[in-house]
Amino acid sequence: MAGAAEKPPPQPAVPPSGEVTALLPAGEVPSIAPLARALAARAAAPPLPPLAAGTAVDAMRDEEIARTRLFIRMGWLLSLVGISTVFVIDAPRALAVLFVTGVVLGMIVSFGFDRGFADPRNYTRRALLILAAICIINGHLAVLLYGAYSAAPILIVIGIHFVARTEAERIARGIFASAVACYAVIAAAIASGAIEDPGVFASDVPIRPGVFAVGALFVLATFWLAYYTARQFRAASLAAIDDLQRATRLASQRAAMMDELLGDLERALRAGPGRHSDQVVGEFELGAVLGRGAMGEVYDAHHAVTGAPAAVKLLRPGLAGDPAQRARFARELAAGRAIDSPHVVRILGGSAELAREPGALPYLAMERLHGHTLAEQLRREPRLPAAALRALASQIGAAIDAAAAAGVVHRDLKPTNLFRCDDGAGGGTGAGVWKVLDFGVARIAAEPAPDERGVIGTPHYMAPEQARGEPADTRADLHALGAIVYRCATGHHPYDAGDPAALLYAIVHRMPARPGALAELPADVDRFCAIALAKAPGERFATGAALARALDAALDAALDAATRARADALTRRRPWESPR
Repeated sequence: MAGAAEKPPPQPAVPPSGEVTALLPAGEVPSIAPLARALAARAAAPPLPPLAAGTAVDAMRDEEIARTRLFIRMGWLLSLVGISTVFVIDAPRALAVLFVTGVVLGMIVSFGFDRGFADPRNYTRRALLILAAICIINGHLAVLLYGAYSAAPILIVIGIHFVARTEAERIARGIFASAVACYAVIAAAIASGAIEDPGVFASDVPIRPGVFAVGALFVLATFWLAYYTARQFRAASLAAIDDLQRATRLASQRAAMMDELLGDLERALRAGPGRHSDQVVGEFELGAVLGRGAMGEVYDAHHAVTGAPAAVKLLRPGLAGDPAQRARFARELAAGRAIDSPHVVRILGGSAELAREPGALPYLAMERLHGHTLAEQLRREPRLPAAALRALASQIGAAIDAAAAAGVVHRDLKPTNLFRCDDGAGGGTGAGVWKVLDFGVARIAAEPAPDERGVIGTPHYMAPEQARGEPADTRADLHALGAIVYRCATGHHPYDAGDPAALLYAIVHRMPARPGALAELPADVDRFCAIALAKAPGERFATGAALARALDAALDAALDAATRARADALTRRRPWESPR
């Protein structure tokens, strides 16, 4: 939790919306009867429709592309093994030459497809058909070389299973039918005596045609089994993804209700006496409540000895025994104390032994801030002027670098957690200073990893690795700052979707709209955002200072040639989406 905003004058009954946002951590709502009734009414609303970008078919397609590239590379290995065996087996020369030629040509063609599929737009039905045809042709060359009743048909089984798992059902059916026809012709010719089995593992023992027929039927049955199971697996995967989306859509309704009721929430928060007013907690004497939430209260306070102003957050008594909430207090306290920066809210004190004192009243004292959050400012003006954007990026970038030096990753940077001190308050740092608030979900390198499940962070600003549920480092915070800059420069979130599943999918797999298509901005700002929002952590800016310098140059249309080339390479590999 972060510093409290300025207490409103007595005349208005409701504090300004930005001040309320600064008082409460993300996700806190007051337990007030009117709001509860409103939530119940909203819960009856129909679910939000999923966006096309987040459908089960889309998710399967991206998995399919990755699987195809892996299949191609495994095919290269098998091809090299097959070529090497030609030199040690006694195979007909013409058949051996034909087999090696087909395999080499297949490797060359598939190498081009593997490179091309790095751009998902190149993954077409035509490309898939060519790959599948190569697989079937070379598979039957292997059948002729090694024997129609050897292990060679397994290669065709694998190819059928792979193709049948794709979205191209007509191609899958065609490949299955072609494989069955080709093998049936070869087996029938051998069984009828029209040709001898040319395979090097063919048996010299006389075999009756009926036995040949049984063997052929067994092989063809494995072809059918490979096709049928692959189609069933695909259907089951699509159903599982659909079920997940329905579940997350219900959660998204609740999140949307919270957004829509923000105004009601702010009007419901009233300054005034609280249950702990006039009490001393730690070294601080508590005054009026500045804000109330479902998880706790924030009090105006002052040091009991020096009289220095402060803001003190208390956990609700009913939650004081919750290990997760106490751990959040402990993380915020430890992170705030570890970071030395004028751009991070200063921690003045707090419960130091939360885990060992279950009866203690958890509290967190921080500097008393006066001003507003970035979220409040963006509600007044959807876009920031260039000068304000430069200052924001420079100061928050410095905060990220200071946190990184202390081994702290914030993991939830967003407009509600960025506070601007407007009147020179905040430890004498001066007016116009930006501060980072709320380290409740921070990761501290010096401490054991918290027991966490699921995605940590706020979807609109989280990095792809967070959306995948993977560990995040400082580069995730830099991605969040890049997303905030995008929001402030264009007036739009980088990604918007109707439910969390679609939003997380877009963050991982898609690019946002080009910034210059949403607002009048220099082309270098597009390049800046391409690097700042890069999918891979290693492709982003390495430090907050580097990010701020690049933005400063981009706003002046003066990025250096190396940075421009770096950004252009990123957008060639993963182009911007069209604005919606």
